[in-house]
Amino acid sequence: MAFLTSSDGVRLAYVLEGDGPALVLHTGAGCDADLWRAAGYVEPLAASYTCILFDHRGHGASDCPRGPAAYHVDRLTADVVELLDHLDLESVAFWGYSAGISPGIKLCEEQPRRVWALLGSGGIAPADSPEELADWLAVTVPEFRERGWETLLERFGKQEPDPIPDWMKERIRATDVGQYIDQLLALPDWDWDEWEALGKLSTPTLFLTGELEDPDDLVEQAVERMSNGARVRIAGQGHINAFLRSDDVLPHVTAFLAANAPA
Repeated sequence: MAFLTSSDGVRLAYVLEGDGPALVLHTGAGCDADLWRAAGYVEPLAASYTCILFDHRGHGASDCPRGPAAYHVDRLTADVVELLDHLDLESVAFWGYSAGISPGIKLCEEQPRRVWALLGSGGIAPADSPEELADWLAVTVPEFRERGWETLLERFGKQEPDPIPDWMKERIRATDVGQYIDQLLALPDWDWDEWEALGKLSTPTLFLTGELEDPDDLVEQAVERMSNGARVRIAGQGHINAFLRSDDVLPHVTAFLAANAPA
């Protein structure tokens, strides 16, 4: 494991594995970067790509600063840019899971030359109005403060036909829930709409979503607005178990990366 220190003084951990074009693996609200290995992705991908397993701030071996400003999407995106600069990488593929998709989209919007392919595991939706967001946060933040990750696990568990594996639950529970609460509290100050940003991207993009996590097919609507986007639905799965089905996901990912990787 190696470390860099961000421009705001946060120590960030990462691991490099494999050889070839670089691929950043960025998790979401919970779990450390080793989730990618536990789910069965690293060994197959490392045969062709340099996998960068990134413990973004608040996760794994990285520091866990406090306050919403530390988890604003601009700050999370800046961490990725600083990681690429630290590794002297001009361009990478970026694969974000769940909340980890947002910094990837923003990076593609702001510095498209730094990303040769974008992958997102999870759904997206148009932004709520400020009033709708405030109402949602007024309910959701107290729930997370009182019950921790059980709020998230119950919500996602209801959409899964099969139980979420216990090992996955424990990885989520091992993550500091305070950083996720800070990220929620940062949402009103994002001043950025990823739904609108997607429609402007030229970066080759692939979304991988569980069939049951996006019943309104909002991801397909987003892809239809993109100039270079595609999506794959993982049959019969929700948000968490769709990601864990690496046997179903990897053939689509490896074909997409091979079609877009730099020479």
